[in-house]
Amino acid sequence: MVIKLKRLHKNAKIPTYATDGSACLDLYCTKDISFALGEVKFIDSGWIFEIPYDYYVTIHPRSGLACKQQLILLNSTAIIDSDYRGPIKTYFKNIGNNTILLKKGDRYAQMALHQRIYTQFEEVDTLTNTVRSSGGFGSTGR
Repeated sequence: MVIKLKRLHKNAKIPTYATDGSACLDLYCTKDISFALGEVKFIDSGWIFEIPYDYYVTIHPRSGLACKQQLILLNSTAIIDSDYRGPIKTYFKNIGNNTILLKKGDRYAQMALHQRIYTQFEEVDTLTNTVRSSGGFGSTGR
């Protein structure tokens, strides 16, 4: 699958897989950026994507930044639709106790391409019963 990219920033680095088995591609900072305690800022990838029709991209936090530095992606998973043609930006918040500095070229998030499954709904009077039925949070004993 090919995603066309338009460069918006001279330091923008094309997303890459870290290993052959990586599910997601890394996104890279285009400039140094610091986050004071509690601060929320956008990080701009430096790209506009042309995502193929019937596909979408999800952007996820990097576990190392969240776990080690407490830098979190505020909407948990960002979704980029195929018809969006604006800059790929995500917003983060420092929930840790220290200022966090990301440097130009640092990996800050990861993205995955997914195929859209077009969904329709049908209203019915009854649904198929299951063993679990309506058991919710904690109902499986885990």
